[in-house]
Formats: sequence, structure tokens, C-alpha cells
Amino acid sequence: MMAFDRMPSPRLEAETLDALRAVMQRAIHRGDHAGELQDVLSRAAAESREKSIHAEQLLVILKELWHSLPDLRGAEGTDRQNELLQELISRCITQYYAT
Repeated sequence: MMAFDRMPSPRLEAETLDALRAVMQRAIHRGDHAGELQDVLSRAAAESREKSIHAEQLLVILKELWHSLPDLRGAEGTDRQNELLQELISRCITQYYAT
């Protein structure tokens, strides 16, 4: 049987991940996504396209970041938190395919 070599998937830069994490954390505390989300998603989408990260992979990265936030870890999400996540996903898809 032939062994399957799994290539590591490309990742976003640490700076981009940190910016996304910070924006998400502030959204949870405020209860809404501010205008700053657009800039960070734009940067993440552009970087993803440059690194050949598919939209689906980017969404997985965003969801992993979201669920790793200290305020959400191990806690059951509220309706508003779920709405924020859905909005984040929707805006990410829009931004990824915008250009």
C-alpha cells in the first residue's frame, strides 16, 4: 500500500491571524462587527488568493479562530454570537470573491 503524503496547507501570516482574532474579540464584546472588519477581511482574502488558499479553507481558518477565542472556548454560544459568526462568514465570502 502506498503511503499518503499530506502536504501542509498554506496558512495566513501571523500578523493577519492576530488582526482577525483582535477584530473578532472586539465584536464579541461590542455585540457587532465594526467597520474595521472590512479592512481585515480584505487583507485576509487578498493574502488567501495570493497563497492559493481556497475560500473553503479560509472559512475553516476563520471558524477555528472564532471558536478559539477565550470568551467562547468551552462556552455555549448565544444567539447573538452565532449571528456574528454567520455575518463574519458571509462577509468573508463576499470579500473573497469581490476581486
